[in-house]
Amino acid sequence: MVYLRHKLTGEVLLEVDADSLVGLKLISSKLHCVNLAGLDLSGINLSNSDLREADLTGAICHKAILNAVCMQGADATHADFSGADLTDSHLERADFSHSNFERANFRYCKMFEATLAGANLAGADLSMADLRANLNQAILTKADLRGANLQGASLIGANLQMADLKGADMTCAHLARARIRGMIDQHGRKAVDSEIEPRRKKSARTAAVDTRPWWQFWRNSK
Repeated sequence: MVYLRHKLTGEVLLEVDADSLVGLKLISSKLHCVNLAGLDLSGINLSNSDLREADLTGAICHKAILNAVCMQGADATHADFSGADLTDSHLERADFSHSNFERANFRYCKMFEATLAGANLAGADLSMADLRANLNQAILTKADLRGANLQGASLIGANLQMADLKGADMTCAHLARARIRGMIDQHGRKAVDSEIEPRRKKSARTAAVDTRPWWQFWRNSK
């Protein structure tokens, strides 16, 4: 028997008659604030479940089916979501720092104000997703970002080599030091440069303006 408990109170939220959670079908489960830290959830099906504010730190969610999951405010740092399907899920304000999402499916996901700093999103499908999030230092090589909403997103130092951003909204996105060799930009053009240079701030110092009358210039030149 596996007991899934509330991360703060220890209250049992769900009893599962199994030795592990690997490959189980737990669709539409009510698991608000559940503690899943460090558990092996490989292949689990939690579609349409409530995982708001859940603790998934270090959890193994390889090839998990998480369609239309509500995971707002969850802590899933250093977790493994490689090959997972998170299509149309709500991940707003969740923390996925340094997690592995290699070849995961985020199509149509809502990730407003989520943190994916240092996350591995290589080859992930992020098309049509709301990515107004923190993606600093994230690995997005060969990721599909077509039609994604990246308005104001922070991609400082991110690796976007060979990524496809065709049709993405990049309004006010921050891309300083991002690696972009081979990237397809929002206009469908292939990037030539290897890295985006940070914008240099204009110096506040200006040359002193000489306001002397013209005849004084002439007199001093004699």
